[in-house]
Amino acid sequence: MEIQLLAAISFIAVACALPTLRDSIRQPLHVFEGEDALLTCVVRNLESNTLLWKREDKERGAPRILTAGENRVTSDLRFDVLHDSAPAVSGSVSSGGDVWVLVIKSARAADTGTYICEINSNPILRSFHSLYVVPSKLEPPSNINPASNGNSSTTAAIDSTSSQIVNHNYTECCSSNNVTSACMGFCSLKNILDGTTGLDPEQCEADFPSIVKCMADGTNHVPCCIEEGVPDICQDICRGEYAIPTDDIRTHVSCSAYTEKTLACIAEGIEILPNAPEDVLVDILSDKALKISWTRPSRNYGSVTHYYVNISALPGFDSLEVKTGLTDAAEKDASDKKGSMSLQEQPFFMQIKIPADQNSTTVDNLNSFTMYEITVTSHNNRGSSLPSQKVRSLTESPKKTKTPAMTAPALPDIKECCTKKGVYHGRCVDKFCDPIRTADVSLPDLMICAPWASDSFSCLANGIDHTACCKSRGLPEPCIQLCTGNITRVDYNQFRCIQYMSELSNCLLQGYGVLPGPPMGFRVTHINPTFAILRWEMPKVLGKTVVSYNIRFRPTSDGNGTPYKTINSKSVPYILQNLMASTEYEVYVTALNEHGIGEPSTRILFRTAVGLMEATSSEAAYNVTACCSMVGVSGKCMPLCDYSAKLTDLRQLTQTCTKDFPKLLRCGAGGRNHVQCCERRGIPQACLGFCTGHVTEELVVTAAACLPYVGNVIQCFEEGTGLIPGPVIQLHATSIADDSLTLIWQPPLDGSVNHYVVHYSMIDELASKAIATAFEMDQQLHVIQPQAVINNLKSKQLYNFFVLAANDHGTSLPSSIITINITKEALSNGTISGVPSAPQGISVTSRSADYITVSWQQPALVHPTDRLTYTFYYRKRDDKSFNASSTTITSYRLDNLTASSQHIFYVTASNDNGESRPSETLMAWTDPAYEAVVEVPTIHPMNIVLEGGSMTVICVAMGTPMPTVSLYISGVLIRQEKTRHMVAVLSNVTRSMNHITCYANNGYGQTSEAFKRIIIGRRPSITGSLITMATLGDDVTLECEVDAHPTPKLSFSRDTSAMDKITNSSKYEVRILRENREPDANYIMQLMVRNMNVSDSGVYYCNAQNNFGTFAQVMKLQARQKAVPSVMNVAKCCEEQNVTSTCMDACTLFLDIESVIDRPECIGDFHKLMRCAADGSDHRGCCTQWGVPRRCLDWCRGEAVSSIELCALTYTKPIISCFHEGKERIPGPPRNVRIQLEKDNSVKVLWDSPAKNPDTVELYRVFWRLQGVKKTDRMTPD
Repeated sequence: MEIQLLAAISFIAVACALPTLRDSIRQPLHVFEGEDALLTCVVRNLESNTLLWKREDKERGAPRILTAGENRVTSDLRFDVLHDSAPAVSGSVSSGGDVWVLVIKSARAADTGTYICEINSNPILRSFHSLYVVPSKLEPPSNINPASNGNSSTTAAIDSTSSQIVNHNYTECCSSNNVTSACMGFCSLKNILDGTTGLDPEQCEADFPSIVKCMADGTNHVPCCIEEGVPDICQDICRGEYAIPTDDIRTHVSCSAYTEKTLACIAEGIEILPNAPEDVLVDILSDKALKISWTRPSRNYGSVTHYYVNISALPGFDSLEVKTGLTDAAEKDASDKKGSMSLQEQPFFMQIKIPADQNSTTVDNLNSFTMYEITVTSHNNRGSSLPSQKVRSLTESPKKTKTPAMTAPALPDIKECCTKKGVYHGRCVDKFCDPIRTADVSLPDLMICAPWASDSFSCLANGIDHTACCKSRGLPEPCIQLCTGNITRVDYNQFRCIQYMSELSNCLLQGYGVLPGPPMGFRVTHINPTFAILRWEMPKVLGKTVVSYNIRFRPTSDGNGTPYKTINSKSVPYILQNLMASTEYEVYVTALNEHGIGEPSTRILFRTAVGLMEATSSEAAYNVTACCSMVGVSGKCMPLCDYSAKLTDLRQLTQTCTKDFPKLLRCGAGGRNHVQCCERRGIPQACLGFCTGHVTEELVVTAAACLPYVGNVIQCFEEGTGLIPGPVIQLHATSIADDSLTLIWQPPLDGSVNHYVVHYSMIDELASKAIATAFEMDQQLHVIQPQAVINNLKSKQLYNFFVLAANDHGTSLPSSIITINITKEALSNGTISGVPSAPQGISVTSRSADYITVSWQQPALVHPTDRLTYTFYYRKRDDKSFNASSTTITSYRLDNLTASSQHIFYVTASNDNGESRPSETLMAWTDPAYEAVVEVPTIHPMNIVLEGGSMTVICVAMGTPMPTVSLYISGVLIRQEKTRHMVAVLSNVTRSMNHITCYANNGYGQTSEAFKRIIIGRRPSITGSLITMATLGDDVTLECEVDAHPTPKLSFSRDTSAMDKITNSSKYEVRILRENREPDANYIMQLMVRNMNVSDSGVYYCNAQNNFGTFAQVMKLQARQKAVPSVMNVAKCCEEQNVTSTCMDACTLFLDIESVIDRPECIGDFHKLMRCAADGSDHRGCCTQWGVPRRCLDWCRGEAVSSIELCALTYTKPIISCFHEGKERIPGPPRNVRIQLEKDNSVKVLWDSPAKNPDTVELYRVFWRLQGVKKTDRMTPD
């Protein structure tokens, strides 16, 4: 109920939420004089409120209003509000939102100050934004020659920069990336090293991607981390990257041991390395040349010696993947070319080295109409920065700059051209002689207009060859002819061009020179988790004709098939909203005029702040899931048999899958030795055993310490499946001599193999029972083919042999072992196959007087897909032969043993090829026997158990062997189990559950018994007569019974509040009694009212109260007048009933039945006499108590009976006695019954009180039935 209430409150709070400014960007903004300043205010739940931008004015003493909503209030035209609230266009992305940007164009030094974002809600909300406009004369020189050491200003600048980052406080960067205020302690390297961040790292993990990015500050610290021995898996922080662990178990890696080294590298790199160049721009010079420019890095720019421009060709026009080929690995040096460098033919990737005093370069000899991705890195003598923001650009022919026109140029008159050439079909003129409608051409149109195709496409070309544009749009070769205008006829090869007609139309318009050029200076600023600001300038070509811009963007993570989303905007800059956090986007802009869409701008790739790493699953030839199925992993545990297993599954299934853990680890390793990878990934020496998939006794002890490295191990498992060969299979010995042995095996099922390594060693008989866990032996033989002949062996000596598969990346694990005595007779059966090595680590894990549990570790040498069966051998010490039992798990329990007896065990492992050698031999004793003893049961809660609640009963028993414990509640068996500590939780406790008994028996001695009696606590409950009738003047006693524990406070009262309690007096006597002597017996409350009068009539209350509640029982005392005995005129009744004169002797003052009972002639008049004696009252209740049968009961209410003789002879006297007993207590029939019609379907029944005993009436019942229907209905009026 509490959870539902909280959920309801949360829902109401969200539904009725006030505006909030908590997401506003409030860090100080610094801009140079002449630049545009953009102050960002993020408002959630603005609803119908208005946003005001104000500026503090100290002279006026009050803020000055600049804007209200989207309207400018100030007369200064440089101020404007950027907020797109236009309705969404069909097929485009919805616009408008929570971001309101105050734009100050061409900022001046006088604009420095505090600006206020205010919401006129109730209460008023404000956020404050500081703006600092830096005069341009204070900006350092744009080109600094690092060789000029004598420049004092340069040295001072470097020293100043270094002094600012000694402590490396990157709080401002964290604020701009929306790091939560509670986690800002991590935005200072000094705080992290001093341990004064204020919160545990786990609480700020969601902010770590932004924090780490700001910490690295665009600098490449990886070389230092490698030099310090930081594993590759832990080097992402050195690159300014952080992947938040997800539910994928591979993301949970441990790098804590290298934190200090990583932070030391970052601290050092911040002081000596530059960060990335900024504002990378690409201008298209021709279809084979690009001009790339940038601004110097903001930190350590004085130490920069050169830049590297990195250029990658993309495989397609809209591709998201960089070509992986590298045809020219040589570094290009442009120091002697003044920033211009020619490239080799068709390189996929190359670097151009640019001197530090230059911030641009021209790249030519590129491929025409190819998309290139460009980044720039800064370098000095100590290292380099990270790459700059990625920019993409298409090489195409630039349009000649024309004088800007306010209106777009007119289209050439293509229809007139077609008419002159004889194209007269109206459909063909409309579709093929209009460059805009050409985009809508269908296949029937092309077939109908095929005779005029040559003239139509010639006119469309308008004397211009549009081939280059068509190729850049991806048109196939048969369609290129349409772009030239030189097509002679249309055949089936051109039918496929229908799908490219839209691209052809765009190329035609572009060739006519009527479309605007690409927007210039496109860039992305103010990148946040959910939005970014896009800025650009109008195109150089036909810029004044632009009516709006199309912004096209898409996430790059979804692959090349992801369509672009389009937003149309008329304003610049534009807020791109509703982005996903920590996601890379590709974005570009096109300009629109009245004719269509112009060429695209350069494409920029940027990443929003704060993201989660999504682990990808690899597809290796090795199928780990199939391995688990083969070795018999249970179905419940199969979710763990995957390299991308979920951490939630691991936590839920840890206890369930304990027995399957060795199989899961063995299949995960896949028979490969991953130790080298694990060492490279920083896994401690004590945990390296997990990297072989083999669990030893030492690893079981250190498992908790190795748990943080589970992600590291699984990553190595997954990496090794595609590199390291799997284990060999079907190893067997085929021939043997006195000094040599021939081995043959089959290659691994997966993985490439360069060679094989045969390991062998001579052993003695005792050592053969336990092979070491090291996967190597004294002697080794390298072979290329899957067979080997081992010579120079000692005759009649015992040897072990196993084989490893190897390549340049590592070796497999041994899959089986052959133990053989080097004699000719050893191969009497033809061959000896390799089998698993002996189980290891056999030990007793639990025991008692009647059982012993033995456990062991799986064999060290076994194929991962082998389904092992273990044979457990055991006997008593005095027995001569062993008994054997099979199991598939690594433990066995021997039951029904005798106390204080000694037993001997060993175990072997078997696969399809045979049985291993025996493990070590183990001897163990059973415990001595002790008879069972049970303690007195413990009850919780200990003070009192509440009725209707729950109680916990604990039965503790001692004894060896373990006893069977039984719990009885009030004689009913509740639970029985074999244990020493039984805990039972009982719900809905009742009053009768007060006797609790625990029994224990283990077969030795007598059954032990212990019990406890408890009293169940309960709130009072009261029972009693609701109405008590009494005659005025009599003494009357009101009584009620109270059930309660603990002892209640009891009282009588006449008011509901029980404030005026009735006490003993001359009028009242109060008595409190106990039902019996039991401690939880009920209480009897009695109130005697003496000499009852009219005022004593009314309501009384029995009140009871204890710690668990209060209860009051209402009782009504109703008075009746002393009845005046009515004189029954039986003689008159007899006359009215026509009783015969012979029988009239019975009709005296009261019916004298004795006078006629012996007269047979009066038997026929008995029913008349009974009617007169009943006097209108129903005495059947009394008659029933006297034993009058049902067939005679009608006489008791004055009605006739069928068995007159039987009833007259046997039951006349009891009936007459009831008439005398009830004559003053039972009322007569109501009189004067009458009916009043109320509605069409209802009547009102009225009557007068009976003449006989009217004061005894407690209620009336009304009976009725439909005429002709036997069933009677009744009701009791109020």
